[in-house]
Amino acid sequence: MTFSSHTGKKSNANALLIKRLENIGVQEISLWKEMVLKDEPLFREIYHLIYCDNPRIAWHAAWVIDHVSEADPSKLKMFVPQIIDHLTHLKSSSLKRHFTRMLLSQKIPEDRLGKLVDVLYKLLLPSEAIAVRANSLQLLFNISLIVPELQPELISTTESIMEEELTPGIISKAKNILKLLKGQ
Repeated sequence: MTFSSHTGKKSNANALLIKRLENIGVQEISLWKEMVLKDEPLFREIYHLIYCDNPRIAWHAAWVIDHVSEADPSKLKMFVPQIIDHLTHLKSSSLKRHFTRMLLSQKIPEDRLGKLVDVLYKLLLPSEAIAVRANSLQLLFNISLIVPELQPELISTTESIMEEELTPGIISKAKNILKLLKGQ
């Protein structure tokens, strides 16, 4: 199964790619990851689909890119500024989860740190999905290691999060982050 558009029929190949992405399931994600890891043009096609207006296509494309970037973080390096810029406009919890997860393995450009920190604090609100909040908390911790001035506010925010009734997973993450922040 390939989707290469080298045959000159780019629109037909793109339509087929979109149709296949629309119906992707959990059992196929490993196959997609392996296929996309080996095919740079396919990676770029799917990457650009994470910005698609169709929420299902954008979500499935982000799901694939997330798995690919987990296996090879260098594939996303050049796209980090674009991902950060787009994160500020996302409505979908699924996309927020994948975008924040993709950023976890990336070096954040210095000129985007402030913008990202602002967005991440907004993503810690109780109205956000737990996975988005957990990824955001981890990203803020990672950034605070580079910008230690952020640590007092992150400690305060993390303590507030722990006072909420949350899942054991995010409470554990918050406790670990507090332990690391206070131990430094």
